[in-house]
Amino acid sequence: SVDLSKAPSYVLKEMQKEVEIYKELADIQGKYIPKLVCYGYYGGGMSFVIGLTIVGTMLSDQKITEQQKSGAIKGLEAIHKHGILHNDIREENILINDNDDIYLIDFGMASREDTKKKRKLFEEEQLKLSQLLDGYIVHFVKKEGRISKSRKCQVVS
Repeated sequence: SVDLSKAPSYVLKEMQKEVEIYKELADIQGKYIPKLVCYGYYGGGMSFVIGLTIVGTMLSDQKITEQQKSGAIKGLEAIHKHGILHNDIREENILINDNDDIYLIDFGMASREDTKKKRKLFEEEQLKLSQLLDGYIVHFVKKEGRISKSRKCQVVS
């Protein structure tokens, strides 16, 4: 929620846009993005609230598998099929739940674009997500009979 008496006017506009984006993405809520539970003014119009299901914790301290990365890319592709660019792909906007599912959040900067005319923008956003997630991939390396996990490793012989 946001206290409208203290927030700049653009914050309310971003939150209202986020609600509209979540509505447009209704068919993928709970699968690739959180479910929109409620939204609206609160406290006599002094605050605006967006209620979403809690889906997980931030990517920052986590490691993921190639399969999870693939699932996240599918999620972004599903968003793109609706003609929506996220426009704010960063680790803070990627959550992982207890079942190791990845969710994208924060659509305040999102925009609607023509997927054919702006294809390059959609491709660039997918590449950005892919490259970001590459830094969190777990690689299993067998070394002297032990298996060790590392955030990113390179085997040189």
